[in-house]
Order: sequence, then C-alpha cells, then structure tokens
Amino acid sequence: MAKVAVDRSGGKLEVFKGKRFVTNNLLTYVADRSPCLKCLYLESCTSVSNKGLTELITKCPMLEDLTLYSCRNIDGDVFVVAGKACRRMKRLHVRWCGALPAYFDGDEPVGIATMRELRHLTLEGIGVSQEKLMAIVDGCPQLDLLHVSGCPGLAAVDDALQAKCAGIKSLTLRPYQELEVWK
Repeated sequence: MAKVAVDRSGGKLEVFKGKRFVTNNLLTYVADRSPCLKCLYLESCTSVSNKGLTELITKCPMLEDLTLYSCRNIDGDVFVVAGKACRRMKRLHVRWCGALPAYFDGDEPVGIATMRELRHLTLEGIGVSQEKLMAIVDGCPQLDLLHVSGCPGLAAVDDALQAKCAGIKSLTLRPYQELEVWK
C-alpha cells in the first residue's frame, strides 16, 4: 500500500511517515521516486538500518525534517551523511535509537553540527555527552528549540553549557539521572 501511495504522488511526495512496516527496500523505493521529499518520520522501524536510511538521505537532498523514534538499527553515522547531504535540514528529532550508551562514541556529533540551518533539535534517550552537545550547539547557530532529556552521557548541565545555550528560545536540558518516567 505504501508503494501505491508513493507512485500516486508522481514524484512529488514531500512527506513520508512510517511506523513498524518500513524496510530498507521500501526506503529505497521512496528515495528512487521522491526527489522532493522534505519530511521523513520513522517510528519503531526495526527493519531499517543505517544503509537503507543513508541511501534515502543521499537521494533526497531537499530533506528538512527527520524524525526517528525507536529505530534500533540506526546509529550516529546517519547524521554524518545527513549533515553533508541535507543542507536544508531544519528539524531533527531522535528518540531512543541505536545502542544507547555508545550512540555518539565518535565524530557523529560533527554531522549534526554541520546542519547550519537546523532550528529544532530533540535528542531523547541517546548517548550524548555535554562536550558533544556543546559542539552541536556551536555548529547550529539557528537553533530556536533544543530539547535534550534522558541521555545517558549527559550526567549534569554546567554553567558553560547553559551559557552556550543562552540564545536558544526554547531550551530543555534534563540530565539523565533527573529523568523519572520514560514516556
């Protein structure tokens, strides 16, 4: 059914939302037929891997809005690719994806930090440290909204991070140990 909807768009599909049923093959199908894709929302898509998602990202440079919720086979490498391919990225929402503690264990924050047009960033339940979060804030001067909560690598929020985030209109920095209930 999803392929029929993609075909009906006649190459003008701008938004694709999938919950559970999405696979790498379906993402390839969408990418090959939707060069104008602006918004991608994936929730609980355990059959999607870095390979499938990065293939779509490289074929859809108009992507502005990426939401990933509980996509366990996706990790930070996707953001390196998105940072290079999607120069118009405005919104990035990531919740409980990949291996939590090791999620940002390398240069992956550099990918997010290269998203210069990013306005809204939500990171929930992923491994990002204060230092890596500061690098992201430095690289994203357009941020209006930053929501970070339940991230195992963010044990505390110090004055330096608060000062760096001072220009962000809507700011939520909730260290991991303060999170009481997972939504």
